[in-house]
Amino acid sequence: MKYRSTRSLSGSSDLYSFEEVLFSPGYAKDGGLYVCDHIPNIPKNELDSWKDLKYPAIVQKILRLFTTEDELTDKEIEGVVTSAFKDFEYPDKVVLLEKLDDSLYIAELFQGPTLACKDLSLAVLGKLLEVFLKKKGQDKRVKILVGTAGDTGPAAAHSVANLERVDLVLLYPLNRVSKIQELQMLTVKAPNVHICPGEGNSDELDQPIKECLQDQQFSAANSLVCFNSIHWGRVLLQAAHYVYIYLQCCPNIGDEICIVVPTGAAGNLAAGFLAREMGFPIKLVATVNSNDILARTLENGDYSPAPDVAASLAPAMDIQAPYNIERVFYFATHGDTLAVRNVMQDFEQSGKVTLSADILTAMRQVISESVSISDTNIVRAMQICHSKYKYIVCPHTATAVSYCLNVKQREKQVFVCLATASPAKFPAACEAAGLVKSTHHRVERLRLDTEISTPQHVFLKGHDWTSELKDIILKI
Repeated sequence: MKYRSTRSLSGSSDLYSFEEVLFSPGYAKDGGLYVCDHIPNIPKNELDSWKDLKYPAIVQKILRLFTTEDELTDKEIEGVVTSAFKDFEYPDKVVLLEKLDDSLYIAELFQGPTLACKDLSLAVLGKLLEVFLKKKGQDKRVKILVGTAGDTGPAAAHSVANLERVDLVLLYPLNRVSKIQELQMLTVKAPNVHICPGEGNSDELDQPIKECLQDQQFSAANSLVCFNSIHWGRVLLQAAHYVYIYLQCCPNIGDEICIVVPTGAAGNLAAGFLAREMGFPIKLVATVNSNDILARTLENGDYSPAPDVAASLAPAMDIQAPYNIERVFYFATHGDTLAVRNVMQDFEQSGKVTLSADILTAMRQVISESVSISDTNIVRAMQICHSKYKYIVCPHTATAVSYCLNVKQREKQVFVCLATASPAKFPAACEAAGLVKSTHHRVERLRLDTEISTPQHVFLKGHDWTSELKDIILKI
C-alpha cells in the first residue's frame, strides 16, 4: 500500500509509504491531505468471516490492509493494538453497543482513558510512533502539534505522555472547552507535554499550527507531526469502529444500516466514507450544531464558513473549517485529484466555493444528509433519551439522537448513533437538561490529578501567533 496527496497531479510519481505518512506534518507538499492510492475492497464472504471478531482484532485487520510486512509485522501490529487499549475500561471489547430499542443503538466510543472517541485512534497512533522511533534509533525525535476543540487535546496528551523522543505542543481555546476537558489537559504530569491556551476559537488556533506545518523548511528541520485528524492515521483507525459497528448491528450481512455521526472537523465522517468504499454497506448522516457549514454544503453545495464560530453546548463541534471535507471530496469523486485540487484552490483563494452537481450527488450517495441541531434541541434530545430509555448522552451525541428521534418512525431501518464522549465531561449541558444528579458514567473514572499545571504559554489576541508558536517549538 502506498499513499498520495488528495491534490496530486495526473501522472505524478509522488507516492509515500505508511511510515513516511505517519511521520509527516499532515499536509502534503502541494497542500493536500494524504490518502491511500487505492482502497481495498472486502468481499462479502470475507465480511462474514469477520462477524465474530472483537474490536481489537478489527483494528489489526485494518492496519494489516494498509501497511506492508516490511513496515510492520503481524506480531508488531498485535503488540501495538494490545498495548494501545490496555488502559481502556474494557480492553477486550473497547467499543460497547447499547441497544435502546429494536432499531436504535448507541455505539459508546468513549471507553478510553479520557472518555472520548479520540482515544480510539490516538492511543494506537502513540504506540505506532513508539515502535517506529525504536527502529529509527536514538537520532530521531519528533514534535507533535495539536489544536483541540475539547476532546482531541486530552487524548493526544495521554497517548504520548512521557514517551521518549516525543514532544507535544497542545493549543486549546480559553473558555470554549468544558471545565473537565481543561482539567484533563492541565493536570497531565509529563515533561514532554506543553499546554498553551489561546484567546480565540479552535479554528483560529488551528491557523498558526497549519502555517507551521506547511512551512516545509521549518517543519522538516523540527520533525513536525500533527495529531489532528488531518493525520491519515486518525482517519484510517477510525474506520475500524464503522466496520465493527456494522458487523455487530446489521441483522444480515449485506444489508444497509444508517450510522449517525456527530461532526466537527469531519475526520470521523471521512473514516465512515472510507469504510463504505471498502465494501461495508453503511449510509451516513452527519449532524452538526449551530456551526452549520457541513449542513449547508450537503443541502445546496454552499461550502463557505460563517463569519464567526458560535459557542454551543457541544463545544468539540464548534468548527467552521472541517478540513477533512477534502478527503470526503476525494472519496466521493473516486480519487479525482484534479477535481479536488480545483475545489480546494477555489476555496482557499476566495474563502468559499459552490460544489458541482456531480460532486454533490456523489457525496449524497454515502452521506444522505446533514442536519444542524440547535442547543434547544440538544437539551431536548438529552431529556427524551433519559426519560424514554433511561440513558444519558453527551451534548454531541445528542445531536445524533435528536436526528434519530425525528426520523426513526418514518424510516424502517437500523440506526446507530455514535456516542463521541461521556456525558460526565459536560456537566453544564447535563445541568441544562436537568440531569445534574445522575450518576451514569461517573466523572470519577477520569482520575484527574488535583495539581493543576501552569500553561507554558498563552496566545493573546493581537499577537503574531505563528511566530510565537515557532518560538515554542524551537525551545523544546
